[in-house]
Amino acid sequence: MKSIKNKILIVVISGLLVITAVVSAIAVNMTHEIMHKDADRILNNVTQKEAALINDSLGDIKKSAAVMAHYANTEIQSVTQLTDVDFRAKYVEKAQKMFSEIALNTNGAEGFFMRLNPKYTDSKTGFYCVIENGSTKNMPVTDLSKYPENDVKNVGWYYTAIQKGEGTWLDPYYFPGHDMQMISYTIPVYANSELVGVIGFDMNFGYLVDKINNISVYEHGSAVLLSSDTQTVYNQVESADTNNPHTKATATLLNGMKLELRADYKDIQHEIHPMLRKIVFAFLIVLFFSILYTIFVTHRIVRPLKQLTKAAEDLSEGINEAQLANIPVNSKDEVGTLSRVLSTTYEKIQEYTTYINALAYRDSLTGIKNSTAYTEAIAELNREINCNNPQFGVVVADINNLKETNDRYGHDVGNDLIVHTARILMETFKNSVVFRIGGDEFAVLLKGDDYKQYHDLLEKLDDAYAHDVITVSDNRVPVSVARGVALYDPSIDNIYEDVFAKADHAMYMNKEKRKAALA
Repeated sequence: MKSIKNKILIVVISGLLVITAVVSAIAVNMTHEIMHKDADRILNNVTQKEAALINDSLGDIKKSAAVMAHYANTEIQSVTQLTDVDFRAKYVEKAQKMFSEIALNTNGAEGFFMRLNPKYTDSKTGFYCVIENGSTKNMPVTDLSKYPENDVKNVGWYYTAIQKGEGTWLDPYYFPGHDMQMISYTIPVYANSELVGVIGFDMNFGYLVDKINNISVYEHGSAVLLSSDTQTVYNQVESADTNNPHTKATATLLNGMKLELRADYKDIQHEIHPMLRKIVFAFLIVLFFSILYTIFVTHRIVRPLKQLTKAAEDLSEGINEAQLANIPVNSKDEVGTLSRVLSTTYEKIQEYTTYINALAYRDSLTGIKNSTAYTEAIAELNREINCNNPQFGVVVADINNLKETNDRYGHDVGNDLIVHTARILMETFKNSVVFRIGGDEFAVLLKGDDYKQYHDLLEKLDDAYAHDVITVSDNRVPVSVARGVALYDPSIDNIYEDVFAKADHAMYMNKEKRKAALA
């Protein structure tokens, strides 16, 4: 019987070793993949965050220039007024005074200028000022008549914006008389479609490069400032180690340049290794106790066989057969029990995995997308907003009197209210994604046909809620929902949260209106 026991132990323990090795390898590989994907996501989020901070500085320059352009445009009705020497002098003097106040309150501004169209004035009419120690200083202006229009180095700041017909960021350049590299934002000013001149701001390019260089990306990573075509690198970065794979994330800045964050996978793996050691250690612990359990079960299997053998030997020696009834043989099959336990364990793991995946993106009560999916959708929309002007809207819906319903009829009825609300939203906005973002709050991201027909769909939504009730005994509980909608407007909305705030405000106004109607 000893040989049978050893065979069982060898087979079972060998199987445990193989299973542990395979599962450990799969777990290690999956952990690597998950951590790398997570690192990519984190790197992309950091890139978007840092790009937003840099865009704040660029945005200040752009907004200030827009204010200056608006003033310059409203103070003149016709370019022929520029031929009047007195008007021209007062116009330039007043503009310089106002522009000085704006420039001194603009972060990152190194200088500002305004040059009038030489067709109606002379080639040097205007001003160029630099900011030094909290005050402005007049500088010599460039004589436009001395340079051809294609001389980007000397007069690109004037002609580039005119050629494009809109506000334009210039590539970095060294302006004559300055020892620093500059970037400029220039805007052409028109009166009745006739060019009045060009206004703009100068920004120290080194200020922007320093911001990039101060970004921390893991231990060996780097932040890179690239040209819009990604062919030019504007800041000094360490050469990448070609023996190690890298990952990177890119965001476009307001001036068209690219911010690229690069991370070495060896830094990511450095964070993974402690987790992998814990996983391997956990599997070794499981293997150890599994072997102990196998020895115990094997002993339980073999012990009855030994008892039967002893009984057979006793019988051959003439011992009464009635003694067999006293042999403590366990009638349960331990191997079968172990198999069922392992099968049950595997089924539980599958159920738990399915449950976790369902929790990740689906609301357990309504079956619609949950707040986790909503957070990822917001991040994707903000990336689209940074790159282009997407068409989308937001509907915010909030269940009225949910707490009172729960208190009066119980949470089962309150849950019915939530389910009814989600169902009507799904049926109304069939081409959009519906999220449950709170206990009684929902959000719908309008796109496509739903975006174009949102007025009709809102009327349909209100009508559906007005006719939907839940019957509780002899009571009828109305499905009352306040809703608000807002559309993305690129001229005033910088991020998704701006659109949501408008929709949320509209929802509360709708809620107050309903309360007033019932009062």
